[in-house]
Amino acid sequence: MVFETSVEVRQPVILSSVIIVVVFAPIFSLTGVEGRIFAPMGLAYLFSIAASSLVALTLTPALCAILLANTRLPAENTWVATWAERAYRPLLEFSLLSPKRVLAAALAFVVVACAILPSLGRLFLPEFREKSLVNSMVLYPGVSLEMTNRAGLALSKTLKVSPLFEWVQVRTGRAPGDADGAGVNLAHVDVELSDAAMKDRPAAIAELRNAFLKLPGVAPNIGGFISHRMDEVLSGVRSAIAIKIYGPDLAELRRIGEQVRDAIEPIEGVVDLQLEPQLPIQQVQIAFDRQAATANGLTMQQLADAVEIALNGKTVGQVVGDGTDRTDVVMMLPEDSRNNLDALRAIPIATPAGTMLPLGSFARIDYGLGANVVNREDVSRLIVVSTNVSGRPLGTVVADIQNTIDNKIKLPSGYLIRYGGQFESEERATANLLLYSLLAMVVIALLMFVAVKSLPATLAILINLPLALVGGLVAILLTGGVLSVASLIGFITLFGVAVRNGLLLVDNYNRRHAEGMELKEVIRAGSLQRLNAILMTALTSALGTLPLALAFGAGNEILQPLAIVVLGGLITSTLLTLLVLPALYARFGRWLLPRATAEA
Repeated sequence: MVFETSVEVRQPVILSSVIIVVVFAPIFSLTGVEGRIFAPMGLAYLFSIAASSLVALTLTPALCAILLANTRLPAENTWVATWAERAYRPLLEFSLLSPKRVLAAALAFVVVACAILPSLGRLFLPEFREKSLVNSMVLYPGVSLEMTNRAGLALSKTLKVSPLFEWVQVRTGRAPGDADGAGVNLAHVDVELSDAAMKDRPAAIAELRNAFLKLPGVAPNIGGFISHRMDEVLSGVRSAIAIKIYGPDLAELRRIGEQVRDAIEPIEGVVDLQLEPQLPIQQVQIAFDRQAATANGLTMQQLADAVEIALNGKTVGQVVGDGTDRTDVVMMLPEDSRNNLDALRAIPIATPAGTMLPLGSFARIDYGLGANVVNREDVSRLIVVSTNVSGRPLGTVVADIQNTIDNKIKLPSGYLIRYGGQFESEERATANLLLYSLLAMVVIALLMFVAVKSLPATLAILINLPLALVGGLVAILLTGGVLSVASLIGFITLFGVAVRNGLLLVDNYNRRHAEGMELKEVIRAGSLQRLNAILMTALTSALGTLPLALAFGAGNEILQPLAIVVLGGLITSTLLTLLVLPALYARFGRWLLPRATAEA
């Protein structure tokens, strides 16, 4: 008996395992941050499926044989199986007697789910619920380190009296050799949220943002350590959205940037809005006279090297101290001379003729105004308008920003705008998952056609996918209404389980019809026999995801949306599969069954 049962389920077990492997293949198409996050999870899931399938085909039959040989089992099913069958029988009979109503109701559910989909917000990854926040405050260029430090200390005193923050520290300036090349007008304000603040984290962050905004001339950027690092990797700025404006003229770039900033500021959900502070500040400007240099046999490179040595210095040797310590000997102008125009004009320049002439003979040196910083990307100058999002889904805010800029901003010739940030990665990841999921569905359809030997039956099994979609979308709607890459991975996981359950049910129908049973009896016996297997598959999967779905603490942000989708989809997929597939076969059985089997 054990051997015959094992042989009966061997093909659907192997095929369902292969289907799950194919379903999960699109996960490995993800690149960038999302690929590094989800690829290990996909590998772990596939290895566990392979191991469980091997155990189901080898060890489990052997253990069952030993159990049957040494244990007297009860003649009747357990009370759980009996209760499930008793509850399912009237529903099954209703599906057989009223297949049109059942199919109409299922179609209505799918239509409602498709109507819900466009209303969902979109995110790249769920917001990280970090307790540690690494916030930055930017003052105007030219502000001294002392003034920046005073602003940071004033903010620190305000925050320390609030019970929402455990501790606050301010970091201004940077150490020698620090890789963070920020100016002295930037300070970092590190904040640790208290346990009370974590109960309503958005409200605590809103209070923190208000404290920043009370400081005049300060542009804040609020966020956690992980989210900031991720934003920097994705767009190069510590914000969820980066609007990059490219063009040749710095003054025109700033004018366009100001227009963009003012245009999107009223949009709901836009917070921490900043225009990159490229401002004209006083500079020492040196303009070389090419004709005078050429007349004296000098090149621009020689003059530039002389100025660089005078202002930035050049190592000309080393002094050996006690032991093995060595100190570089640097040649350059004294600090007070580097800020003196007369001293700069008097820098001696050696000519090929052997004479020494002052730099002022070959250059015009004077004070002037120039940009404090010039940033480039892909060789082009740019200025960045950055913003975070609060209270609304990222995708919705980005759409509003793009529409506003398209309608209100007219770009001159030679200037363009590109959008970067989390939403860009979300669009790329979504496109990859959809494309490779469609390819996976084609492969799965071919595998199922080989198994059930009927194209209509294959399509009937694939009906499980929109049925699973219903519960997943409803679960998302009830838990915030935001669709992320993690949610899409949840749908992929869900579709694998749904297709496997449909395959088990249809394969059983085909086997029983091949034995010559009447159609409705095939549906009754086949559905009741596979009931326990389908319910146990769904129940174990649901119980496995339940702790993740209910875990709202920090550290569960990535997997929780995935678990919510799987849990909600399993409920509708399992219930509707056990009702809709029998109704489909009751209504269209002669087309759904394999042709040769139906004629037999």
